[in-house]
Amino acid sequence: MIVYAKTALKQLARLTPSVAAIICAKIVQYDEQPASLANQVKKLKGQPFLRLRVGDYRVIFTAEGVVLTIIKIGHRREIYD
Repeated sequence: MIVYAKTALKQLARLTPSVAAIICAKIVQYDEQPASLANQVKKLKGQPFLRLRVGDYRVIFTAEGVVLTIIKIGHRREIYD
């Protein structure tokens, strides 16, 4: 199950439709088969979050059991600010 925070939905809406579709597809792929994207996911240092790399974009999320909570979505140069 995938849950989006309000900020993540706003950030996703600001992206071009093609980029947003690619990011959503990767999120769904990770939700269904985490092992397939294991090399794209890392734990953030000093924070309880994980990050999924999708090209130049990053998805910051938490994984608690079967629930993925998407916290932030953005370009790699802006997401960690």
